Amino acid sequence: MDKERRSTDRMSQNFDWGFLGLIILICMLGLMTLYSSSYMNQIEVFYKQMIFVGVGLAVAMLIALLDYRIFESLAWPFYGVVILLLIGVDLFGKTAAGSQRWLPLGPVHIQPSELGKFAIVLILARFYARDKAPPLEGYGLRDLWPVFVIVGAPVLLVFAQPDLGTALMISFVAFSIILYCRLRIKSLIAIVLTGLIAAPLAYNFVLKEYQKDRVRTFIDPQRDPLGEGYHSIQSMIAVGSGQFAGKGYLKGTQSKLEFLPKHHTDFIFSAFAEEWGFVGAVIMLGLYLLMTLMGIDIARKSKDRFGSILAAGAVSLLIWHVVVNVGMEIGVLPVVGVTLPFFSYGGSSLITNMLAVGLLLSVSFRRHIF
Repeated sequence: MDKERRSTDRMSQNFDWGFLGLIILICMLGLMTLYSSSYMNQIEVFYKQMIFVGVGLAVAMLIALLDYRIFESLAWPFYGVVILLLIGVDLFGKTAAGSQRWLPLGPVHIQPSELGKFAIVLILARFYARDKAPPLEGYGLRDLWPVFVIVGAPVLLVFAQPDLGTALMISFVAFSIILYCRLRIKSLIAIVLTGLIAAPLAYNFVLKEYQKDRVRTFIDPQRDPLGEGYHSIQSMIAVGSGQFAGKGYLKGTQSKLEFLPKHHTDFIFSAFAEEWGFVGAVIMLGLYLLMTLMGIDIARKSKDRFGSILAAGAVSLLIWHVVVNVGMEIGVLPVVGVTLPFFSYGGSSLITNMLAVGLLLSVSFRRHIF
C-alpha cells in the first residue's frame, strides 16, 4: 500500500501538469469558438468536437503514462501500417470535395494522412537516435538519402490524394527534425537552392490547376474575388473587422451569416479574431508560443537522445500547423487547407495533435526518473 502511495505521489509531483493545463485551456478556447461559429446552424459539430476533445485527452494521458522508449521499437511497424493505410486510401478511399483522403472502416472514417505526420516523428527519432556518435559538424547530404526515402514515400502518397497541405506539413516536420539533429551549412544551402529551382518546375508540371489557382490567388486575391479568391478575402475581412477589441463573443457576423467559408475548420482563427479582435488574437498566439517554448524545454532537458528528438518532432508538428494556418488566414501564405491545432473541428487531426501532446508529456515525466 505504501509503495503504491509513493508511486502515486511521485507521478503527481513529476507530471507536467502545467503543460497539460495549457493544452486544456487552448482546447476550451477552441470549443468556445466552435460553439459561437456553429450554434445557429451546425451545432452538431460542437457536440462532436466535445467528444473528440474528451477522447483526445484520454489518448494523450494514455501515451503520457507509457514509457516513450517503447515507441523506438514500434516506429517501423507503425510507419508500415500508415503506408498501407495511405495505399488503401488511393484504392478504396472515400472522395469528398474533390479529394480522396478518407478511409472507411465500418462506421468510422479515418484520415491516414494525419497519422503520417505522427509516423514521421517516430521513425526519424528512431533513425537519428540509433546514431550514437553523430558528426560534430552536422549531417551531410550523403547521410540524408535514407531520410529522403523514408519521408518521400508518405509525402508522395498524400500528395496523390491530392492533399498538398498535409504533404507540406509532413515535409516541414521532417525538415525541422533534420535541423534539430544538425545539418551542415553547405547541405542546408544545397537543399534551399534545390527547393528554389524545383519550385517553378513543380508549379508548371506537378501542381493541379486548382492548386495553381491558389498560388495565383495568393499573389493577387482580387483576380477572382468570387471564386478562388473568395476564401482569402473573406478571411481577411473577418480578421480586420475585429479591430482592436473585437465585436464580442457570439457577435461575429462573417461566420454567422456564412460569408466566411469553412469557419469550423480551416478558417476558425478568422472567426476567433473577429469576435476577440487584436487583443484576443495576441493572447491566443501567446498561448501557442508558450506551448512551443515549453515543448522545446522538454526536448532540451530529455535524458536521452531518442526522447529529445521525439519531443522536438512532436512540438514541430504542432507549431507548423499554427504558423501555416494563421498565415493563410491573414493572407501572408497561400490557402492550403491546414487546420489550427485544438481549435479546428475534426477528429483525425485532433487525435494526431493529442498523440504529440502525449509524447511530450511522457518525455517530460520520465526525465525525472532516469
